[in-house]
Amino acid sequence: MKISIKRGITTFGLFFFLAMLPMSCGLLCRDSCGCKPLPQPREFMIQSFATKTIDGAGRGIPETQSGNYDQIFKSIQIKDIEFTAKVRVEGPDPWNFGLAFACDPAPDTSKNELQQIEIINEREFTLADGTQYLVGENLTSLFGINRVFSTEIVPIGEFAGLGRKLTFDDFLKIGLLENPGRELQLEFTIRLVFDDGQEFLITNQILNFR
Repeated sequence: MKISIKRGITTFGLFFFLAMLPMSCGLLCRDSCGCKPLPQPREFMIQSFATKTIDGAGRGIPETQSGNYDQIFKSIQIKDIEFTAKVRVEGPDPWNFGLAFACDPAPDTSKNELQQIEIINEREFTLADGTQYLVGENLTSLFGINRVFSTEIVPIGEFAGLGRKLTFDDFLKIGLLENPGRELQLEFTIRLVFDDGQEFLITNQILNFR
């Protein structure tokens, strides 16, 4: 009889413990199921971006290296920022018992939304079909963009990242949408425009195609 009572107490205690875990909340429960303490997401102002030349797998390569049009890209990533306010951490939930295994804080985001990306030509060139592009011409229609580890790029105007705030996970790549049909060195500026009018001009970007 005593053994049965002990087993009952043990079983009840086990179920009570499991009930306190935020398993039903999913992998990203935020604060909806009492997962605390969690840092509140912060907003930041972007100060600068970093770029580098990468291959189709997202690996960095020398800027002088050439490649097929669908295997060589320029990556863009946030470099320097300034937070607009200090981080706030909420106190613990008394019903959580410190068990927040399924919780993940929301990411920090840029204060402003990325509205526009343009590619401006810095060196005159001619495609295999005879189309000529002069210095200062807008090349945006020739280029596509996507996240670095996506297999394909999409036209810049169709990119889902436009019209929203950026996070540190927004590691992007840009490259040509179509084969230029000849060996070619492009030199261009990447222009990023945000909804408050802030803009970044990332000049002297070079891609070599074979």
